[in-house]
Amino acid sequence: MAPGPKTGPALFLGLELATDQLRASIVDESLELVGVECVDFDTELPEYQYVLSWHMFCSSVFHCL
Repeated sequence: MAPGPKTGPALFLGLELATDQLRASIVDESLELVGVECVDFDTELPEYQYVLSWHMFCSSVFHCL
C-alpha cells in the first residue's frame, strides 16, 4: 500500500561518518535540532575488533603500513 500524503514540517537528515563513530542528526526547516543518534564503533561494535578506531587485522599497526 502506498503511503498517504505527508503532513507536518519538513525534516532533514545529516550523516557524519568518522573513523570512530557514525552520527545521524535530524533538523527541522528552521534548523532546530530534532534528534541525534550515534554509534561508537569501539564500544558498540566489539565483534568487529576496533580498538581506538583501528581495525586490528594485523599484529601491529606498523606492520600494516
